[in-house]
Amino acid sequence: MSPSSDQPRTGACLCKNITFRVTGQEINFAICHCTNCRRNCGTTYTANAWFPDKNFHWTSGSGLLRQYDDSDTSTGEVVHRSFCTNCGSPMLTKSPRMPGVTIIPSGVFDGKQEWKPAYEQWRCSKVCFVDDVRGVKEGSLYEGFPDLGEFERVLRKL
Repeated sequence: MSPSSDQPRTGACLCKNITFRVTGQEINFAICHCTNCRRNCGTTYTANAWFPDKNFHWTSGSGLLRQYDDSDTSTGEVVHRSFCTNCGSPMLTKSPRMPGVTIIPSGVFDGKQEWKPAYEQWRCSKVCFVDDVRGVKEGSLYEGFPDLGEFERVLRKL
């Protein structure tokens, strides 16, 4: 089970010069198979926890952050990707489709988290050896961008 709203979670980049803290429950946990997310994280897909902006705080090293404005996206919208300039770790993503939401790669969190993916998106770009992600409901497997209902559900949690 994820921590309750009064238990903060922490995380860091690989060199641990940048650290952060989030409070409260995540409002979403999603898998993305798009080419840009795969390239950003260097993995076969990304697994991201979404939190309200107000619940996310840098605790050290924010001066080492740089932002890459990813404009070559399938949706045509610019996605803002922040990373550590010292070690290269991806630290967060901001999407114009999700105002008020900070999207954090699950791999930068400290300790073990008990997240369950709500949906998988951009499955049309999925790497050939990756099976369906366990726990994602059949109705939440999207070949491209998710149904707008998924975003409305998330935004209601803000």
